[in-house]
Amino acid sequence: MIKKVLLTGSTGFVGSNFLKRHGNDFDITCLDLRKLPLESTSFAGHDSLVHCAALVHQMQGAPEQEYFKVNYELTKALAEKAKQEGVKHFIFISTAHVYGDSGSLTDHQTRLTEETVCHPHDPYGRSKLAAEEFLLTVQSNDFTVSIIRPPMVYGKGAKGNIVSLAKLIKLCPLLPLDYTKNRRSIVFVGNLCHFIALTVEKKAPGILLPQDAEAVSISTLVKEIAGAMDRKIILFSIPTVLLNLIFKASKKLSLRLFGSLAMDSSISNKKLGYTAKYSTREGLRELVT
Repeated sequence: MIKKVLLTGSTGFVGSNFLKRHGNDFDITCLDLRKLPLESTSFAGHDSLVHCAALVHQMQGAPEQEYFKVNYELTKALAEKAKQEGVKHFIFISTAHVYGDSGSLTDHQTRLTEETVCHPHDPYGRSKLAAEEFLLTVQSNDFTVSIIRPPMVYGKGAKGNIVSLAKLIKLCPLLPLDYTKNRRSIVFVGNLCHFIALTVEKKAPGILLPQDAEAVSISTLVKEIAGAMDRKIILFSIPTVLLNLIFKASKKLSLRLFGSLAMDSSISNKKLGYTAKYSTREGLRELVT
């Protein structure tokens, strides 16, 4: 029997992709909470609720109360209503930002897991973690909670650092990014949607970590993007002394480029029977074409 799924955020990047890629796999009802008040909507008769709607990380920033209003208070209200009206499974699309987004320039071996202690550094991460903590208090035998923590999500129409990197590669074929020590987990939106679909099907509880088949270094990522764009790129390395100076001048930038922030998804993959449906190269080619 096809599962009946409520979907929030169906016009956003992840939600719209889930609807497009898996709309025929489930009986999906889209909730537009901007147009229809929550109290006017019935959740009865649905098996699952996939909550993609969120106020995402803003480079220019947004008031912390706005993040909590959307990412915490709305999630809380949705979960309470879903449980009260008989929805058996709540899937929350959280974020790897709950771990803290700094990464590390020195630790290239440690991987984030479902058990890693969270130290979010910004309102986005804090509001998502608050929602996670609430959801874990309302789960029960009759109300399964799945919390999905994606790392950086990329794909056609996405925003973020990978898109900025692609623009930089297009402008400049010579870049000081020949650095292979770091590892970053990323996830193509097609793989994330496949992961969400498996979560719905398997009704898998707890913290779940999606990513592409392998975490990548900045050097590998740049080469893969350039290859997807059919552009020649020349990379050169930065001396350690200069790298340390860059770190002192702009810690945030240097960590985003050269820091490691990788996840160990082995437990989640086993729980869901998940393997990446698309390679990183396939995902990047979709991003740039």
